[in-house]
Amino acid sequence: MIRTFLAVAALCALAACGSLLGPSQFDLEAAVHAFYARGETAAAPNLSAAHIADYEGCQPRGGIFTCPVVFATDEGNVPVMIWIVRTTSGGWEVRNLRDTRRR
Repeated sequence: MIRTFLAVAALCALAACGSLLGPSQFDLEAAVHAFYARGETAAAPNLSAAHIADYEGCQPRGGIFTCPVVFATDEGNVPVMIWIVRTTSGGWEVRNLRDTRRR
């Protein structure tokens, strides 16, 4: 009985981790493409056709996740910082993104 309880508690804890860890790479890339499809602009090159080259995860910051990501574009790799939130429907929405290359 105790093992069953511990197993259920562990599964519940793992399920909760998804909301703490932020979006997966697939979800993040889809949210960025949706950001540009909505006609949003950002302080970064247009990444609507780019794909993620490097992504290690996001940090929660009071309901908003900050995600350092490197996108592969035709011009080369572009490091960006993405601010993203979970929507009420369970998806992800990019609030802003910024080019983090040194000038």
